[in-house]
Amino acid sequence: MKEMPFEQIASMYDPLIKSQISLYHLTTHFDQYYQAGLLGLWKAYETFDPEKGQFSSYAYLLVRGRILQELRGEARRQEAEEIQDPHESMTFRTLSHEDTIPFLEDETMNLYLMHLTENQQRWVTQRVFQMKSEAEVAEMYGVTVYAVKSWRKSAIKRLRTVLITN
Repeated sequence: MKEMPFEQIASMYDPLIKSQISLYHLTTHFDQYYQAGLLGLWKAYETFDPEKGQFSSYAYLLVRGRILQELRGEARRQEAEEIQDPHESMTFRTLSHEDTIPFLEDETMNLYLMHLTENQQRWVTQRVFQMKSEAEVAEMYGVTVYAVKSWRKSAIKRLRTVLITN
Protein backbone atom coordinates (compact mmCIF):
# COMPACT_ATOMS: atom_id res chain seq x y z
CA MET A 1 0.00 0.00 0.00
CA LYS A 2 2.97 2.31 0.45
CA GLU A 3 3.22 2.61 -3.33
CA MET A 4 0.14 4.88 -3.21
CA PRO A 5 0.05 8.19 -1.36
CA PHE A 6 -2.22 8.28 1.68
CA GLU A 7 -4.44 10.92 0.07
CA GLN A 8 -5.35 8.43 -2.66
CA ILE A 9 -6.02 5.69 -0.08
CA ALA A 10 -8.17 8.13 1.93
CA SER A 11 -10.16 8.93 -1.19
CA MET A 12 -10.63 5.24 -2.01
CA TYR A 13 -11.76 4.36 1.54
CA ASP A 14 -13.94 7.44 2.07
CA PRO A 15 -17.12 5.34 1.48
CA LEU A 16 -15.98 2.87 4.16
CA ILE A 17 -15.57 5.60 6.77
CA LYS A 18 -18.90 7.19 5.88
CA SER A 19 -20.69 3.82 5.93
CA GLN A 20 -19.37 3.09 9.44
CA ILE A 21 -20.55 6.50 10.64
CA SER A 22 -23.93 5.91 9.06
CA LEU A 23 -24.16 2.34 10.40
CA TYR A 24 -23.87 3.58 13.97
CA HIS A 25 -26.02 6.69 13.35
CA LEU A 26 -23.24 9.10 14.33
CA THR A 27 -24.20 11.89 11.96
CA THR A 28 -24.63 14.55 14.66
CA HIS A 29 -20.85 14.72 15.21
CA PHE A 30 -19.91 13.60 11.71
CA ASP A 31 -16.57 15.47 11.53
CA GLN A 32 -15.39 14.06 14.86
CA TYR A 33 -16.09 10.47 13.81
CA TYR A 34 -14.83 10.98 10.27
CA GLN A 35 -11.53 12.19 11.73
CA ALA A 36 -11.41 9.09 13.96
CA GLY A 37 -12.02 6.93 10.88
CA LEU A 38 -9.20 8.67 9.02
CA LEU A 39 -6.89 8.05 11.97
CA GLY A 40 -7.77 4.35 11.85
CA LEU A 41 -7.11 4.31 8.10
CA TRP A 42 -3.76 6.06 8.64
CA LYS A 43 -2.80 3.45 11.25
CA ALA A 44 -3.75 0.69 8.80
CA TYR A 45 -1.73 2.41 6.05
CA GLU A 46 1.32 2.70 8.30
CA THR A 47 1.26 -0.79 9.85
CA PHE A 48 -0.11 -3.00 7.05
CA ASP A 49 1.79 -6.24 6.39
CA PRO A 50 0.81 -7.82 3.04
CA GLU A 51 1.85 -11.25 4.29
CA LYS A 52 -0.93 -11.20 6.90
CA GLY A 53 -3.90 -10.61 4.61
CA GLN A 54 -5.68 -8.05 2.52
CA PHE A 55 -5.43 -4.34 3.17
CA SER A 56 -9.18 -3.83 2.81
CA SER A 57 -9.94 -6.21 5.71
CA TYR A 58 -7.28 -4.65 7.87
CA ALA A 59 -8.43 -1.13 7.05
CA TYR A 60 -12.03 -2.05 7.84
CA LEU A 61 -11.09 -3.35 11.30
CA LEU A 62 -8.93 -0.36 12.21
CA VAL A 63 -11.40 2.24 10.87
CA ARG A 64 -14.33 0.62 12.67
CA GLY A 65 -12.28 0.15 15.82
CA ARG A 66 -11.14 3.77 15.90
CA ILE A 67 -14.70 5.05 15.35
CA LEU A 68 -16.04 2.80 18.14
CA GLN A 69 -13.18 3.90 20.38
CA GLU A 70 -14.19 7.52 19.78
CA LEU A 71 -17.83 6.62 20.47
CA ARG A 72 -16.88 4.98 23.79
CA GLY A 73 -14.83 8.02 24.76
CA GLU A 74 -17.71 10.35 23.93
CA ALA A 75 -20.12 8.20 25.95
CA ARG A 76 -17.76 8.30 28.94
CA ARG A 77 -17.40 12.08 28.68
CA GLN A 78 -21.17 12.54 28.51
CA GLU A 79 -21.74 10.19 31.43
CA ALA A 80 -19.13 11.99 33.49
CA GLU A 81 -20.87 15.30 32.81
CA GLU A 82 -24.30 13.86 33.69
CA ILE A 83 -23.24 12.31 36.98
CA GLN A 84 -21.23 15.24 38.25
CA ASP A 85 -22.64 16.42 41.59
CA PRO A 86 -23.56 20.12 41.40
CA HIS A 87 -22.42 20.58 45.04
CA GLU A 88 -18.95 19.20 44.44
CA SER A 89 -16.67 20.11 41.57
CA MET A 90 -15.36 16.65 40.67
CA THR A 91 -17.51 13.69 41.80
CA PHE A 92 -17.60 10.73 39.42
CA ARG A 93 -19.04 7.25 39.67
CA THR A 94 -16.60 4.38 39.09
CA LEU A 95 -17.46 2.49 35.93
CA SER A 96 -17.66 -1.28 36.03
CA HIS A 97 -16.29 -3.44 33.21
CA GLU A 98 -19.80 -4.05 31.84
CA ASP A 99 -20.31 -0.28 31.50
CA THR A 100 -17.32 0.00 29.17
CA ILE A 101 -18.64 -2.45 26.55
CA PRO A 102 -21.34 -0.59 24.65
CA PHE A 103 -24.21 -2.42 23.00
CA LEU A 104 -22.83 -1.69 19.54
CA GLU A 105 -19.59 -3.44 20.37
CA ASP A 106 -21.52 -6.44 21.74
CA GLU A 107 -23.46 -6.58 18.47
CA THR A 108 -20.22 -6.51 16.48
CA MET A 109 -18.66 -9.20 18.67
CA ASN A 110 -21.67 -11.45 18.07
CA LEU A 111 -20.83 -11.37 14.36
CA TYR A 112 -17.50 -13.00 15.22
CA LEU A 113 -18.73 -15.25 18.03
CA MET A 114 -21.21 -16.96 15.72
CA HIS A 115 -18.23 -18.58 13.94
CA LEU A 116 -17.00 -20.23 17.16
CA THR A 117 -17.98 -23.40 18.96
CA GLU A 118 -19.78 -23.17 22.30
CA ASN A 119 -16.55 -23.74 24.26
CA GLN A 120 -14.66 -21.17 22.20
CA GLN A 121 -17.46 -18.67 22.85
CA ARG A 122 -17.24 -19.47 26.55
CA TRP A 123 -13.53 -18.67 26.53
CA VAL A 124 -14.04 -15.35 24.70
CA THR A 125 -16.89 -14.16 26.89
CA GLN A 126 -15.48 -15.30 30.25
CA ARG A 127 -11.78 -14.65 29.72
CA VAL A 128 -11.85 -11.59 27.48
CA PHE A 129 -15.02 -9.74 28.52
CA GLN A 130 -15.52 -10.91 32.10
CA MET A 131 -11.73 -10.93 32.66
CA LYS A 132 -11.76 -14.22 34.56
CA SER A 133 -8.62 -16.32 34.87
CA GLU A 134 -8.33 -19.59 33.00
CA ALA A 135 -8.55 -21.39 36.35
CA GLU A 136 -11.83 -19.60 37.16
CA VAL A 137 -13.25 -20.47 33.73
CA ALA A 138 -12.20 -24.11 34.17
CA GLU A 139 -13.86 -24.28 37.59
CA MET A 140 -17.01 -22.60 36.27
CA TYR A 141 -17.49 -25.23 33.55
CA GLY A 142 -16.05 -28.20 35.44
CA VAL A 143 -13.10 -28.80 33.11
CA THR A 144 -9.32 -28.65 33.41
CA VAL A 145 -7.23 -25.55 32.85
CA TYR A 146 -5.67 -27.37 29.89
CA ALA A 147 -9.12 -27.69 28.31
CA VAL A 148 -9.66 -23.94 28.67
CA LYS A 149 -6.25 -23.30 27.12
CA SER A 150 -7.29 -25.54 24.23
CA TRP A 151 -10.48 -23.46 23.81
CA ARG A 152 -8.31 -20.34 23.72
CA LYS A 153 -5.94 -21.74 21.13
CA SER A 154 -8.71 -22.91 18.80
CA ALA A 155 -10.75 -19.69 19.29
CA ILE A 156 -7.80 -17.47 18.39
CA LYS A 157 -6.98 -19.63 15.37
CA ARG A 158 -10.61 -19.52 14.17
CA LEU A 159 -10.95 -15.77 14.76
CA ARG A 160 -7.81 -15.10 12.75
CA THR A 161 -9.28 -17.12 9.89
CA VAL A 162 -12.57 -15.21 10.10
CA LEU A 163 -10.84 -11.82 10.25
CA ILE A 164 -8.63 -12.54 7.25
CA THR A 165 -11.54 -13.70 5.09
CA ASN A 166 -13.70 -10.65 5.94
